[in-house]
Amino acid sequence: MKRRIVPVVMALVALLLIPYGAFAAEKKGLLVYDSIYGSTVEVAYWIKAIIGHEHRLDVKSIPQITTLEPYDYIILGSATRNEGPLKGMHEFIEANRSVLAEKELCFFLVCGDSDETQVLTYPGKPAHLIAGRNYLQPIYDRYPELKYTCIGGFGGRQVMTSLGMTDRLQIKLLEKLAKEGAVWIGREIWESLVVERVEAFANEVRVKVLGLEPRENVEQFRGYWDSLQPANRSDLSLKKFKPKPWTEKVSTDKIYYSRSRFTADLEPAIAMIEAWARDSGYELRPQVKSFFNVYYHAAKTYGGKERIIHIVPSTMPEDPGTVHISFRSYDKPEERTEVEKDINAAEALLWADGRKLP
Repeated sequence: MKRRIVPVVMALVALLLIPYGAFAAEKKGLLVYDSIYGSTVEVAYWIKAIIGHEHRLDVKSIPQITTLEPYDYIILGSATRNEGPLKGMHEFIEANRSVLAEKELCFFLVCGDSDETQVLTYPGKPAHLIAGRNYLQPIYDRYPELKYTCIGGFGGRQVMTSLGMTDRLQIKLLEKLAKEGAVWIGREIWESLVVERVEAFANEVRVKVLGLEPRENVEQFRGYWDSLQPANRSDLSLKKFKPKPWTEKVSTDKIYYSRSRFTADLEPAIAMIEAWARDSGYELRPQVKSFFNVYYHAAKTYGGKERIIHIVPSTMPEDPGTVHISFRSYDKPEERTEVEKDINAAEALLWADGRKLP
């Protein structure tokens, strides 16, 4: 009888040890967030759900953190203000930089428009591009010892009637500085989050950090994001804000704007833009370069006046293998005829050999 019991007991122990051993070997993660109005909290738990509740990932706000030592990887998530992560996240990184340098890191931002919201002009300064995904770059430059496996910028949500005084004043300032108009005017709710970017980021963590397969049917978790619609509760016809279309051409008294997409990686696309500028007599002035895009001022003198073309080649995580490019001119229509021809020539070069996409 004892001879029969011993093998059975040993088999049961072995079965119990298999899942325990797998669990013990799995990386333990921490998602630490800094939020203002709560949308970053929703995104944090949304990411956790896609990664999987069966995996060891704690979700905590910055004040809840007492130690980082038990964690193999850390996901940093922050809302944004003044074109960067929140002050609390800056302070957290500064205070823990030596420990963070030893961890596998990921970072996401819940921002305004994650793509290219608008170009702003400050008095006495060159125009610059607002693009939420770029807001992490100063952190990256300041702390070169921190290496990020996954980076994401998703867009976000602002309920205008709930904003504090500081944010209300900033919004009013942006409305005055925006060269293309403020997209949130008339909306009680400005919701620009791109759900596919959240899903792509969470699956990237699964694959690159945990060594798992990407989760299928991720749409089932979208309920974690409390989408607030319509965009204006007093005007049901006013729909949700949407980022700029991938392909568009606009010509008005105030702007010539052209955007398209083509098959390429970012660096080869940059090389083609540089070749076009050189051959067309433009001085190409890089303004901002980030993980996702480059913002150029291309300058050339026409009619005794310097003309500026604003050029932004960028990549989109939800559209892999492509580069999206936009050209802007703010010259008056009668003064930008040659500029438009130059933009058309640049697009022809980028689209050549069947690279252009619809």
